[in-house]
Amino acid sequence: MALVDRARLIFEGFKNLPISKKLAFGAVLVLVVAFIITMLIWLQKQDYQVLYSNLSAEDAGNVINKLKEKKIPYQVKDNTIYVPSNKVHELRLELAAQGIPSGGVGFEIFDKSQIGLTEFSQRVNYIRALQGELARTIKQIQAVDQARVHIAIPEKTIFAEKEEYPTASVVLKLKPGRSLTNEQVASIVHLVSSSVEGLSPKNVTVIDQYGNLLTAPKDLKEFVDASQIEYKKSVEKAYEKNIQSMLENIVGKGKAIVRVSADIDFSKVEKLEERFDPDIVAIKSEQRLQEKTTTPQPGGIPGVLSNLPGQPQSGQLQIGQSQRQQENIHYEVSKTISKILQSAGQIKRVSVAVLVDGIYKEEKGKKIYTPRSDEEIKKYTELVQAAIGYNKERGDQVIVQSIPFEVIPEEKPPVDYIGILKTLLKYIVPLIIAVLLILFVIKPLIELLKRPAPERVRKEIVISEELPPPPKKDLKEEIKDIVRANPKKAVSILREWMAE
Repeated sequence: MALVDRARLIFEGFKNLPISKKLAFGAVLVLVVAFIITMLIWLQKQDYQVLYSNLSAEDAGNVINKLKEKKIPYQVKDNTIYVPSNKVHELRLELAAQGIPSGGVGFEIFDKSQIGLTEFSQRVNYIRALQGELARTIKQIQAVDQARVHIAIPEKTIFAEKEEYPTASVVLKLKPGRSLTNEQVASIVHLVSSSVEGLSPKNVTVIDQYGNLLTAPKDLKEFVDASQIEYKKSVEKAYEKNIQSMLENIVGKGKAIVRVSADIDFSKVEKLEERFDPDIVAIKSEQRLQEKTTTPQPGGIPGVLSNLPGQPQSGQLQIGQSQRQQENIHYEVSKTISKILQSAGQIKRVSVAVLVDGIYKEEKGKKIYTPRSDEEIKKYTELVQAAIGYNKERGDQVIVQSIPFEVIPEEKPPVDYIGILKTLLKYIVPLIIAVLLILFVIKPLIELLKRPAPERVRKEIVISEELPPPPKKDLKEEIKDIVRANPKKAVSILREWMAE
């Protein structure tokens, strides 16, 4: 049978199918064609994988230029470069051999001699190289993913009063979940300041990718020193540890939660006190003066006899007296002068919050929670106050409460069988429909296409092969000629048609 006749046989068989089967066949044909097209597109599509990610703008530009030179297809999405998967490892090795990516420009910029550069250009290249080398060194720290260093070196001037000093800033991108200690930040500051002539550590600023300042602030009055925060935390942790261990020995392990907040005064105070005690009187100074004077006067009885020699002289001395006494005493109240130097880190106030688990009892297979009594809460409060050195005058506060730590399961609600049935039907019905569609539509259609053509159609083709090609006539005349030539076959065909 010729190929044209076979095609005609298939076409006639399809034409005699019911309309529903024709539509099903068309739907299956569309699905098959769509599947074939999808597979062809998927097979022709190249699988791209990450070559490099999170590169600097300079390194990304160098990588892309190399890919263009090699005419290798690439894709760039969200600062990530993708290449065909079969070329990833080869490209990485090849680019690494050429020093790409370099993580920034380093002193290799001076490997190539550049004639004709001005002094300014040479200075800019030196700063770029120094920044790149510092960034590479800082990236060696395990917690650092990427680093950028910016250095500002002012031009030297002959005027000392106008002289400016270099400054530097370091931007770090830390790895997820990692952080830098104060010692590591200090080492980065020391590294940068030691690498630039005239750069003081106080002029180096270090920040992370979130904008957090990692270096110590220049003005301690505006910012709190990190060491003070650590000291505050250590004091609070010490209180919490002591109180919790004490309570757990009473209520049980894991039955108490303690949180402490300490208000600490980090200011240094120097006092000069002068006190007077009016009850104590002391002699400050005392002055005494005493005088006494006696002067003798000659004399006798007036007349001749008293002037003659050998006569007694009566009242020979006449005494003159002079006496003076002065006394000055100064008293002063007792005074005490003391100089007091109060060190930083004094505790101003302590606040404690304590949660204590209650008591659980089993009744009829259920756990029943009972909170701690008021007497127990009062006892725990007094113990905590004694542990922190409670001082009401400075505003200390202690709060103790009893709450359940365990979650007591509630009674299970009745099973909603109707809801479960609706949920199952929601997923089972589409699955049943899909199975029925496969069993009663797609599978019969495939079986139908596998069947041989109807005997009637094949017999018509055989009759047409046996008859000589008639001249072009009217269709009715042609049928009449076929029936006259083969009346028996014509009758058998009519019988088959009637039977069908």
